[in-house]
Amino acid sequence: MWAALSVAQRAKAMQRMTALSRWTGDDGKLDAKKAAGDAGVSVTRLYEMAKEWRTKRSLDSLGTFAGAPKTRLGVHDAAIRRALVAVFDANPQGSVRKLAFDLEAAIGEHIEDPPSHNTLRRYVEEERRRREREDLAGNDLMLDCSACVLKPSDDVLMTAFVIVDRATQVIVGAGLGDVADSRAGYSRAARDGRRRLFRGELGRLRWAERMARAEIVVGTDLSVWTGARERFAAAGVGCGVEMSTRSNRYGRYLRPATGLRIGTVVLMPTHTVSSPDGSVLKRVTSPTDDHVARFSVEVDEYNATAMSGFSHGSNLPPPPDLPRLLELLSSD
Repeated sequence: MWAALSVAQRAKAMQRMTALSRWTGDDGKLDAKKAAGDAGVSVTRLYEMAKEWRTKRSLDSLGTFAGAPKTRLGVHDAAIRRALVAVFDANPQGSVRKLAFDLEAAIGEHIEDPPSHNTLRRYVEEERRRREREDLAGNDLMLDCSACVLKPSDDVLMTAFVIVDRATQVIVGAGLGDVADSRAGYSRAARDGRRRLFRGELGRLRWAERMARAEIVVGTDLSVWTGARERFAAAGVGCGVEMSTRSNRYGRYLRPATGLRIGTVVLMPTHTVSSPDGSVLKRVTSPTDDHVARFSVEVDEYNATAMSGFSHGSNLPPPPDLPRLLELLSSD
């Protein structure tokens, strides 16, 4: 198969293999967005490639054989896609025709023999579909944990476990627990998420047809998550599930989504594994029923505000991998 590839296709295969190798073998130091850029693909495509590569290490999984672009286009594909992002960001509601002309103008200075207008239209249509998918709830889940206090004046430090939808920044499920037992913490958050789905509390969301990925920020109990990705896949979860174990992982997804506040709850990622110097805060690893009830109220109010601008959701149910993943997490 390698012999059948053109020079450009071989270069693309090597580019993608190198990016995948660095991303999967660098212990979380290279994030998905940077790895996708290095591979010349979208983040969604990166997760799809990683899943296929783990199952079958072949050129087919890299998408550089049957689906590879023609040689002339392949040489410029990465440059076209970079320009395409800038064109869309400048005019996200533009027509396909207008965006294709804008893309042609953007690449004209850098590419001597640009693709045809119809080819650029296909680029635009593909990017629009990708963005529409990533704007829908359930496409991309972030499971994160962080130290917190239930209100600024509290002297009790706990760990919040939160399942956040990246596109809408709505909290799918949340719970309190101990960073040293993150499996139990996410189990509580998953049970809360299943309850919210069952009661229709997330009914105003427009759901994606399928889930592309989920990333779990694990606690200090790293060993219990060993092989989790494979267990999820064996149990029928089709999306890519990745574990984040980097040193500065706590709160990395909660910060941009919530601003480190969930109502009166103050998130304190830097104190997830250590208390502030000279602090009067006392760490609690087993929250009381009162703690749980107060935290749940704040999550409810946060979601009400987050969904206040949404129109009624679609008739589509959540993507099948979402309830399946929540069920598996809640049973741990």
